[in-house]
Amino acid sequence: MTVAAEVKSWTDEAFMALPQDGQRYELANGEVVEISNSGMEHGYLASVLTIQLGGYIQSHKLGAICDSSTAFTLKNGNKRSPDISFISRDRLTGFSRPPQGFFKGAPDLVVEILSPGNTVEEMHQKVVEYFENRTRLLLIKHFTKSNVNEQSEG
Repeated sequence: MTVAAEVKSWTDEAFMALPQDGQRYELANGEVVEISNSGMEHGYLASVLTIQLGGYIQSHKLGAICDSSTAFTLKNGNKRSPDISFISRDRLTGFSRPPQGFFKGAPDLVVEILSPGNTVEEMHQKVVEYFENRTRLLLIKHFTKSNVNEQSEG
């Protein structure tokens, strides 16, 4: 569902000021797009993966892992919120803690868990955007399949 199609330029402040009504949003091509809430299966899988990845990332001091409430500002102005994301320690140099607000650029690792409403076109567009913004590895997990689709830069 598109919330405000007529607005083509959003500041971080305006985007953060969207209603806190329990909905999640992304900014895609100047339009605010409502992201539907996911079911328990989706949330459970995201939590399990976050715990597993997060434990390794934290114990090896590799960087920061974030959940789907974190938005990243891409070069084209889009704000994307992957289900799980990782930013390497090298890209966090100069910060004593994770920065407030939106991270400028794409995460090094993106994990997307497919929801029933995701379309092939939507996911393709996200994959293209992430790699155009220097994501190094992207994993896509489909619930009904035991495999994970992996794509990396290059």
